[in-house]
Amino acid sequence: MKKLVIVVFCLMYLGINAQVVTEETKRKFTFGLDVFTDMWQDTPTGFSPATINPGVNVFGSYNYIFGESNFSFSPGMGIGVHNLFNSSQIRTTTDSTYFQPIPDSINYKKSKFVATYLDIPLELRFKSKSDFRFAVGFKFGFLLQAHTKYKGDDYLEGNTQRVIYKKAKINYMEKNRYGFTARIGYKWFNLYGYYQLSTLFEKNKGPEMYPISIGLTIIPF
Repeated sequence: MKKLVIVVFCLMYLGINAQVVTEETKRKFTFGLDVFTDMWQDTPTGFSPATINPGVNVFGSYNYIFGESNFSFSPGMGIGVHNLFNSSQIRTTTDSTYFQPIPDSINYKKSKFVATYLDIPLELRFKSKSDFRFAVGFKFGFLLQAHTKYKGDDYLEGNTQRVIYKKAKINYMEKNRYGFTARIGYKWFNLYGYYQLSTLFEKNKGPEMYPISIGLTIIPF
């Protein structure tokens, strides 16, 4: 979250100084930050995700404006990070990956799963002269990295010594993701939504779960 706060302040600073950017550049390019929480669907029995699972997308796009209209087609590129806080640990067998609940006897502070993607968003946008915005689109993503982080009792050694365990590679993750996106708002602030159609894990290799993201978009220009 510290990194997220730093990014937000950097974008706010960019927006405050956006007067140095020409109007033509503002029309052709869009840069922004999505701050959201994920609601995970089709989670396995016994799996308990946290109520708030904060994530972030940082993106930039080029706007192909349709003549003198307020509409544009905007392909772009971005980085998306999803955090899944839960009460389980990821386990892997020879042919699948699954979530195993942490026993009640173990005291822990944090257990989370993180997935980072390189995204290619494609959007159809409307922007009025008064800076009212609306956009619908589709996003393709390529998995860059997935890992877990646990902070709590040393369950491997069977004692209460506080430890931090990280797992840098998760097997049977889907290498690609895709889904629909939408934004609506005014000037800097917009509502954001993403409905993922693909699952987190390969078919029959893990839970067929997927996120629905809801949050805010900050667009300096």
